[in-house]
Amino acid sequence: MNITKRNALRLWERYYGSAEYAEDFHGNFMCKHGYGNPDYYIWDRGARVYCGWNIHHVLPLALGGTNAISNLICTNIVTNEIAADKNTYWIDNCLVNLIPALGK
Repeated sequence: MNITKRNALRLWERYYGSAEYAEDFHGNFMCKHGYGNPDYYIWDRGARVYCGWNIHHVLPLALGGTNAISNLICTNIVTNEIAADKNTYWIDNCLVNLIPALGK
């Protein structure tokens, strides 16, 4: 799959349907309208909440991953930056290990 805004929004709909808001695999907030925007915030009960998102490769391209839909997930931009080209990493004192589905 080519990673375009249109395809990213299709991936969002695949995972979250018509929901305007969702949490990524680490629990970070995402807003459907914040795709690709590193400066996208909303206000929630007086607090500014960052919710820009983009596409994360479960198995990074640098480690042999592809743009197959089964290897792509919607992820808060901050989460994606921390994950970088790894599939095991620490975020907020939590070890995250994303193991891609084999054979897809």
